[in-house]
Amino acid sequence: MHWVLGGYLWLYIHRPFEFWPSLGNLQFERLYMIGALLCWLFYPGKGLVLNRLHIAFALFAIALVLCWLVSPYADDGTKTVEDFFKVAVFYVLLVTTVRDERTLRLMLLIYLAAVGLYMAHSLVEFIHGRHVFRMGIRRLIGVDSTYNDPNTFSATLLYSLPMTLPFFAEKPRGKLRMALIAYVALSLVCILLTGSRGALVGLGCLAVILLGVTRRRGVLLVLLVLAIPIGWSLLPEDLHNRFLTLIDPSVGPANAQTSAEGRTKGIVDGIRLWSSSPVTGFGPNSFPKAAGHGFQAHNLYGQALGELGGLGAIALLGMLLAFALNALEVRRLARAHGWQDEFPVRLSRAVSLSVLLMLIMGIGSHNLYRYTWMWFGAFQGIALHCLRLRARMSVEMTHHEEEAEWQPASLGGRPLAGRWDTDLRPI
Repeated sequence: MHWVLGGYLWLYIHRPFEFWPSLGNLQFERLYMIGALLCWLFYPGKGLVLNRLHIAFALFAIALVLCWLVSPYADDGTKTVEDFFKVAVFYVLLVTTVRDERTLRLMLLIYLAAVGLYMAHSLVEFIHGRHVFRMGIRRLIGVDSTYNDPNTFSATLLYSLPMTLPFFAEKPRGKLRMALIAYVALSLVCILLTGSRGALVGLGCLAVILLGVTRRRGVLLVLLVLAIPIGWSLLPEDLHNRFLTLIDPSVGPANAQTSAEGRTKGIVDGIRLWSSSPVTGFGPNSFPKAAGHGFQAHNLYGQALGELGGLGAIALLGMLLAFALNALEVRRLARAHGWQDEFPVRLSRAVSLSVLLMLIMGIGSHNLYRYTWMWFGAFQGIALHCLRLRARMSVEMTHHEEEAEWQPASLGGRPLAGRWDTDLRPI
């Protein structure tokens, strides 16, 4: 079952049915999911991993549907709602079948492998001429059509980078170590070639956060000092100018500055739309028409307010609160039992870092309906479940040992001083 889920995970990220039309005509993804659901129905031992994120995601789903139903632009939001529930179904399959650390580790590796294949394929196509020419530069895009936009593609890679940290912390050797290093290097190359200024800022934020939390900040600092000038020198001149517009807009085309200003306008328009419809907003994917300019919000917070109103804003806050409470519970369990270096604890920290990156990137991108919210939520929820099981077993073993300590020798206990009979009298 877990390999079946891994296959769908790859299909959803790489989306080969969008690159090869023959697969798309066969509705391959839909057929695969139907097969996965049939496998799930007959999968033995499945059960729901209890977590507060289930409630948070359910409330967000309710808010999304309600806002869609009353939206004057409901037709524009139909695909958004459908795609959300596709992700929700996969989320349910994950949290009901992945219930142990070993399988969780496997699913995370499959996720990284899927993203790795996706970006490697995209880079190969870019080398052979597949790209978009925008903002005066040639920009790398994904091989699919759903998430292939340069900014969206670079965000996919950026959000995945923290997921490598739980494995790096184990100091792997051999093929896994080489694969992880290649993954990070390839991600950096692809992000730079997209020309996404937001993703570059996200990389900078990630580096600063890691410098603040890692124990090996000296090594990381040396790598950054070496990598930044080398990487900059290898970039084409047009990308130099593209990234320099972050500090000096005059070195790039006028539309680059207009694009940057549009990110700020997204929150302003979102507040304006929210004031017109404070409860339900104007519905999912309604921002271009509702705002009147034909462009997406390019801002998570403006998107939430403008499209889902107060219901969506509260639901988003509920999701973030659930992520935070999970992280705090993981931290408490880790400190109480000395599990700071265990895989589920490291994975929970990585998820928290990715969520933080999504919030930072949300200042300049509309990522409210991204699948990564649910997928990373599933990873964190399962990691917490594994720690709860460990803690419960630890308490039961301690209790059992305490009982055995005082149990009579004739019943198999360990005597405190000499041997004792059933009446607790020395023999």
